[in-house]
Amino acid sequence: MYIGNVKNESVLIDLDFLTGRQTDQLTNFANTTHLVHREMLASLTNLFQAAKVEGFDLAMTSAYRSFDSQKTIWNEKVEGKRAVLDSHSNNIDLSTKSPVEILFAILRWSAIPGGSRHHWGSDIDIFDQSALIENTRPLLVPAEYELSGPFYQSTLWLSENMEEYGFFRPYQSGNGGILPEPWHLSFRPLSEIFLKQFSYQMFVDHLNASDFLLKKEAIQNSSEIYHRFIKIDKN
Repeated sequence: MYIGNVKNESVLIDLDFLTGRQTDQLTNFANTTHLVHREMLASLTNLFQAAKVEGFDLAMTSAYRSFDSQKTIWNEKVEGKRAVLDSHSNNIDLSTKSPVEILFAILRWSAIPGGSRHHWGSDIDIFDQSALIENTRPLLVPAEYELSGPFYQSTLWLSENMEEYGFFRPYQSGNGGILPEPWHLSFRPLSEIFLKQFSYQMFVDHLNASDFLLKKEAIQNSSEIYHRFIKIDKN
C-alpha cells in the first residue's frame, strides 16, 4: 500500500480547478511538457524510476488536459473528424445515430468537457516506449495492453506494483459506463479528494456555463452522465 501524505494546504478545490480551467497547482513532469499535480510529482517519479529498473521505459501520452483541449477532442468526435469507437475498438458510423446516441457513444471512451479526471493533474495515460515498434505510436486500445500486446508485460508489472506508489486504474471491467482503459492510472490520494468534492450540482453549474457540441443533450441527461461516467468510485 502507498505510504505518504498529501499536504492539504496545497490542494485547493473549486469549480475552475475541477473542470480544467486552472493550472496553479500543476508542474511539469521531468523534462516533458506534461503537467501533473505538484503533490503527485514525487510518487510518479518514483514509479517511473522503479519501472526503469525492471526494464520498462514508461512514458505518457497525456497527463493534465485543459477544458479547451477536452472540448476540441469532444467536438471533433461529434463532427466526425475523430473516430468514435465501439466496445471492440471498431469505428462507429455516426450518420446513423441520433444526437443522444452520439453523446453516449463518445462517452464510452472520452469524457465530456469539464468531466475528465485529466483536468485534475492526478491522472495519466501511459505506455512502455521501449516496447514500441520503431516509428509507431501507441493507439491506446485495450489490445495493446492485453496478452500478445506490446504493453502487456509493463501492464502486469504495474498491476503488481503501482499501489505501492499510490496509483490505481479507475476504469476496469467497464465500471460505470466507461469501457476498460488499462493505460489510465490515477493517483488515489488526490483523485479521491477531487472526486468526492465534485458534486452533481457543480457539474450542472458547469454544463450551464459552458459551450460545446451536444451541450443541450448533455444537460438533459446530466444525472446519468454524472453517475455513470464521472462519479465512479468502485476500485
